[in-house]
Amino acid sequence: MKKTFALIICALCFGAIGGQVGLPTERVAISKVEGNHLVCIWDQTAGNWLHDFESYDNSGIYEFQVPQWGQWYWIGLWDEAAGEYVYSKWIGHFLTD
Repeated sequence: MKKTFALIICALCFGAIGGQVGLPTERVAISKVEGNHLVCIWDQTAGNWLHDFESYDNSGIYEFQVPQWGQWYWIGLWDEAAGEYVYSKWIGHFLTD
């Protein structure tokens, strides 16, 4: 029983280290801002917005799961009062051998 349990743990550990576990979660640090802002994410490969714009909670952090490996995503913070982007960043996650 102990050997079986040890083999299962080893298999899980090596599987997590050696292969793709899942899609990455991106945690973007954004300067704290005041007022109403929207988070906009552009999917470069699809040539379209990733999803509806979300209200930003002004916490200084925005977290989202990257939907696919090997693609570029642009994150923008839209200031509703000024009518302009006050932050932007490109994010890309790629698997390598």
